[in-house]
Amino acid sequence: MSSPSRSLEDAADHIIDTLKHFLQVDTLFITTNDGQGSRIVRAFNHQENLTQSNPILPLLQSYGSLIAKQSVPLLIIPNTLDDERTASLPATQQFGKSSLAGISIKTDDGQSIGAICALNSEPIHLDERQLGFLESTAVFVAYILELENASVTDSLTGLYNRRYLSHLYFNGSDKQFSVMFIDIDDFKEVNDSFGHDFGDLLLLQISARLKQNVRKTDILVRYGGDEFVICFQHLVENQDIEFVAGKIKDSFKEPFTISGQTIRISASIGISSMQGTTNSLKDLISDADQAMYDIKLNEKNL
Repeated sequence: MSSPSRSLEDAADHIIDTLKHFLQVDTLFITTNDGQGSRIVRAFNHQENLTQSNPILPLLQSYGSLIAKQSVPLLIIPNTLDDERTASLPATQQFGKSSLAGISIKTDDGQSIGAICALNSEPIHLDERQLGFLESTAVFVAYILELENASVTDSLTGLYNRRYLSHLYFNGSDKQFSVMFIDIDDFKEVNDSFGHDFGDLLLLQISARLKQNVRKTDILVRYGGDEFVICFQHLVENQDIEFVAGKIKDSFKEPFTISGQTIRISASIGISSMQGTTNSLKDLISDADQAMYDIKLNEKNL
């Protein structure tokens, strides 16, 4: 399966290509916020090739974050060195005097999920036609981002789904990952005894409990019906991973209450890390799954 973000980046390529002819500025870029942090999807500079590995992009991101937080539809700063909102930013220190213009990308309920930004050595002036086009483009990008988010999000729990992992396979090769594979013990018996609606409510509570025991930067995925995967970035020490696994197992010692019915369940956990290996994230998930299965099998044989 191809990366789900590839379609977004392809669309961003076309949008940037259109904007650069329409706005006539030095630099253009589109930022998004996917819940795990902000990133620049695509960028253009008329003098430099701004690939995803270009060290300039993290600097530009600070401008995108500023614009995304604005309540006004359009932000124009004639001189980034003279404006208190931008004067101290590393990007301004790097690029010097520039004119900045941008529009926040918002969902229908007003949540900011990114920005379209422009930088120019000369002051940026937008006429009504350019402003209207920029506003329409922001609405279009918001629509793409919401479709993208729906495609990689589990409809029941709101966690990332299995498809999101293909995005990590494609873009996470330079990250240090550790993986935890979690299987809810005897979940089928819960569904058989209380019904699938009861089981769904239990999965919602399990998801909430898992969220409480991981960091915001950790990636929590509903992998299957009663299976969850947690991808930890830059957490490779075994004792750290085992500490988190212990916290999660301890959290399951507290009973769950569903519609007045109290139920106790447990979870089997397998872990794997990139420490001392060159395994891909896909391999690490497979290893953690096998480790979980081995633990479950050993417990049944006791």
